[in-house]
Amino acid sequence: MSAAKKLNWRIVDAQNDGVLADIVKHHVGEFDEIHVSTAANKLAKLTARRGTRTLRKSQRDSVLLLLEERLRGFESIPARIVANLLWSYAKLGYHGNHSMVDYLSDWVSDVVDDFKPQELANTVWAWATMGHKPSAAALAALERRMLACIDEFKPQELANTVWAWATMGHKPSAAALAALERRMLACADDFNSQHLANTVWAWATMGHKPSAAALAALERRMLARFDDFNSQALAITVWAWATMGHKPSAAALAALERRMLACIDDFKPQHLANTVWAWATMGHKPSAAALAAFERRMLACVDDFKPQNLSNTVWAWATMGHKPSAAALAALERRMLACIDDFKPQVVANTAWAWATMGHKPSAAALAALERRMLACVDDFIPQALANTVWAWATMRHQPSADSLAALERRMLARFDDFKPQNLANTVWAWATMRHQPSARALAALERRMLACADDFKPQDVANTVWAVAMVMNNIEGDKITINQNVLDRLLHQLEAIEFSTVGEEQHFQQIFQAHHLLGDRFKPSAALLDQAREAWAKQLARHASSSSRSSLEEEVAACLDRLGIAYDVEALTEDGMHRIDMLVRGRIDDGGERLLAIECDGPVHFFRASDGTYRIDGSTYARNCHLRKLGLDVLCVACHEWTHLKRDERDAYLSRELQERGIVV
Repeated sequence: MSAAKKLNWRIVDAQNDGVLADIVKHHVGEFDEIHVSTAANKLAKLTARRGTRTLRKSQRDSVLLLLEERLRGFESIPARIVANLLWSYAKLGYHGNHSMVDYLSDWVSDVVDDFKPQELANTVWAWATMGHKPSAAALAALERRMLACIDEFKPQELANTVWAWATMGHKPSAAALAALERRMLACADDFNSQHLANTVWAWATMGHKPSAAALAALERRMLARFDDFNSQALAITVWAWATMGHKPSAAALAALERRMLACIDDFKPQHLANTVWAWATMGHKPSAAALAAFERRMLACVDDFKPQNLSNTVWAWATMGHKPSAAALAALERRMLACIDDFKPQVVANTAWAWATMGHKPSAAALAALERRMLACVDDFIPQALANTVWAWATMRHQPSADSLAALERRMLARFDDFKPQNLANTVWAWATMRHQPSARALAALERRMLACADDFKPQDVANTVWAVAMVMNNIEGDKITINQNVLDRLLHQLEAIEFSTVGEEQHFQQIFQAHHLLGDRFKPSAALLDQAREAWAKQLARHASSSSRSSLEEEVAACLDRLGIAYDVEALTEDGMHRIDMLVRGRIDDGGERLLAIECDGPVHFFRASDGTYRIDGSTYARNCHLRKLGLDVLCVACHEWTHLKRDERDAYLSRELQERGIVV
């Protein structure tokens, strides 16, 4: 055996990195290119194993420096050596701007035509792992070489190559992607679980939608190997499908769920969040068993959830129409409070939107924390985040602070030209519902944007908008708000031109009728549309009157009136047919006459609650009260949050006092 081979065997047989370091120190002057490559490769492998790693990082760097100096003395470096050395540096955890990495990468274009598939795959894998940014020329050369030898690529080489491109943010040419797909189809039956997961992840990450044949082949292979998938591979796969806009077969989804249930205790927070986000994105509602397992695992590791994991999880639950357990919601809230200062604008908005959509009202502390965080990063909110945030607050009946509303308005003014119709509709609906009076500048910007995109409003958006505009104009205390007549005319034109779907149709017509009632001649639908709207409003009132169930608040107030000997009518219809009154009291006054008093028993849905515990009636309730007063009725609103704190005798005294203050004899 030659001296060169004996030296190479000594390097290969080194039992730990300390022994290897001594060999390099004493013999590096005898090294050829193969010795350098073997030593670097061996150092990488020994460093990766705890029992064979004895050197500190500075000592390893000294070994590599000796190897680098020796390598730079050679006039040429073979392709295999270039690829192996880059792989070794990646395994050692070096960054892509390391001097040796740069030096070796410069050699790639010179030797690329000698690269075999494994060397190609190892090179791009190493670059991606180290975060090295190769030149456009080097990437083009690798693509050209890959196309020349694509039929020799094995599954791991295919998967590693496409994974590396995606990781380094490089989207290869259409020809390169097509060649990879063709080769993948030829050897798909040899892919293992990791190859499959990495391939679909890479396609999704680089924004590539593969052919139906390629997706079908991978799905078929996945079904054969699902029992080998670990938690990370499962999460990556379902995330990739959703990101690509691919809805897999029912068999594939069922197999994925089955495998997930078998290894759920290995799922990390990122896996959990990605999985449930993917299900929601692809419109798949998993089984109750899968959701329960997910919740159980989430509770076990919730303290390790990052803000994006939290946001994706609640967003997914809301999108799927899943109402998680109280324990799961409480755990997520607790974790949110612990890391709220790391929430990005989109995470703030998505979290609030999700809570509102699933009908969950978080604690006052959680809402206050979200507001505080929003104020800190509001200047980075995009239009959808702005609209979703105010919509969520209104839907949850949360009254944000004046500072929060002012900050959102300021940001809206900077981005109104980017608002889509749904953003506009949700914003003005929220303002109207929470009785927020926008500034003149905000209203003018809203009008301008509405006029610019009125023709793109969907039925639900335009119905919500006309109702909200009417509310904003009529339900604000103090000065009346006016709005450009052109806006109302354009919205009405859009309403007349569209056809409502059966879903939510009655609610839309009710909104149209109330808007006409509030705006009068400024908003006059056609006779046909007005008839439909009037009919929908009448149906709503009829259902309310025929309902046999009465709230406990209504029953308790009625019992008090009975004890006080006060006569009243239940569900009395106003003369104009616009409202049904919970209790219409026909009270006797001192001069023998009669006074009409409308008593409304208002539950939580009629109020907004601020973080400081104060309450404020919402826009619809304020409009109702204003209308009843215009009809000549006095109005007494019995608020549930006040009533429940009174004892029986206190309730009698409260009602007696309220009646007497209105001149009614008790």
